[in-house]
Amino acid sequence: MTKHILFFIALIISYSGFSQKFETDKGALENLAEINQYKIVFKYSDNLEIHNYDTEEAFIKAQVAKREKKESGSGEEFKKLWFENRTNRYEPTFITAFNNFMLEDRHVTVSKHYSEAKHIMIIKVHFIHPGIDIVLWHQKAELEVTFEIYNVNDLENPLYSTKPLQIHGIADGDEFEKITTAYGELGRWSAKFFCRKT
Repeated sequence: MTKHILFFIALIISYSGFSQKFETDKGALENLAEINQYKIVFKYSDNLEIHNYDTEEAFIKAQVAKREKKESGSGEEFKKLWFENRTNRYEPTFITAFNNFMLEDRHVTVSKHYSEAKHIMIIKVHFIHPGIDIVLWHQKAELEVTFEIYNVNDLENPLYSTKPLQIHGIADGDEFEKITTAYGELGRWSAKFFCRKT
């Protein structure tokens, strides 16, 4: 029994490490060696995928209908927060986690307000799994994103970009809390990567 438990834990750790692996798509990390500030921009795919739904529109429609059956107005409130939380919760959580991640070799910071920054970091969100919290079944939120880094004077040729990578949240709660923690984890993991690799 103990062997089974240890194997299961090892499997989880292994999967977690794999899902958070940064792989180069274009450019090279060497191009980022002297950069310590990025103006950060979040973009959401026009074809943003939501777990178990063909489109984001279909997901929102289903969620609104389900909630309106239980309480009038709650569905529209969910729809409103689904979009507002991007700028009000998720993105600030990423930025705070990125900038506060403690490393001895800390030298890279990001902000939406670095107006004089010479480089831009674009995070594109391609997939969101809001997580599941039903009776005994709990599943964390998951994001699939790519990073693209450019000189602000040349937005056609990335200095560095990643292949799609997956990140999981860490907390239970409603969909918004689960997604928030996924952005926090993404901030910590990407800070660790960019500070140590560049």
